[in-house]
Formats: sequence, structure tokens, C-alpha cells
Amino acid sequence: MTNIVLKGGLCLAAFAIGISQPAEAAMNCWDQTHTAAAKVRDLQSRLMVATMRCRAFGIDVLPQYNDFVRVNRSTIQDANGLIKAQFEAGVGAALGQKSYDSFATALANEYGDDQTSVEICEETAKVASEAIAAQGSVDRLLEIADRLGSAPALPGGRCPVTFASAASE
Repeated sequence: MTNIVLKGGLCLAAFAIGISQPAEAAMNCWDQTHTAAAKVRDLQSRLMVATMRCRAFGIDVLPQYNDFVRVNRSTIQDANGLIKAQFEAGVGAALGQKSYDSFATALANEYGDDQTSVEICEETAKVASEAIAAQGSVDRLLEIADRLGSAPALPGGRCPVTFASAASE
């Protein structure tokens, strides 16, 4: 009897391990479009968290941040939709939203412990103003993100870049 219970327990443990693998183990790689969407989301997260830190520091850059979101709303929403679709493709519809939420939270948490100073708050306002001027242009927002060193961790990694051979045609 003990042997049967032990075997049953081992089967249950093996099953539980199999279904509890991290979501990123099943994630697809991120192509250039999905990577760009993650960079736009990272820029938004960076500005949001810096805005909150500056406000707690006594410097209000919320009007610039709010204008950034308002002017770039459709681009930000499109980016978020692409990221959610990436997670749904990787872990399924049921876990896609939860995985997206965890990803977005992790992006924001990256900036929570950054330093705050008058200079950083001025720079945040300047970057937000620059992002407002992007007027929803993905290319311009990516230029800003790249200049700031935006490289969010992507579960599943980036897809490798390959070149099709013209000689094979």
C-alpha cells in the first residue's frame, strides 16, 4: 500500500512540476515589432515611475507625463496590444493577461529604486516633452527609448536575425 501511495505521490509531483514550469519557458521569441512594442512600453513605464518619484520628491512633472500619454495614447495602446498578443501566443489566452501584467509590473519595478534629484526630474520633464513631440511616431519614440538605453528583458528572448540568400532564388 505504501508503495502505491508513494508512486501516486511521485506521479502527482511530476505532473505538478510539468505544469508549473515558468511561463517564459514556453514563450516564443520576440520579433522586431514585438521588441519595439516592449521598448515603447518600457519608455512609458520609465516616465511613469520617474514622475511618481519626482512628485514624492516635491517636483511635479505630472502635466508633462499626462500630455505624453494623451498625445501617444493610440501608439501606447497598440504596443500594449502587441505585447499581450505575444504572451497569449506563448502561454495561451488564459495566462496571457496575467503574464502581461507581470511583465508590465517588472518593467515599472526596474525604475522604482532609481535616484531622484532636481536634475533627474528636469530630465524626466525634458524626455516627456520630447516624447510629446513624437506625436505617436513609433520611430521617434524608439529613438528616445534607445537613447535612454531601453532594453527590457523579454521572456523567450529576441528572435535571431537571419538573412535570406538571394542566390537561392
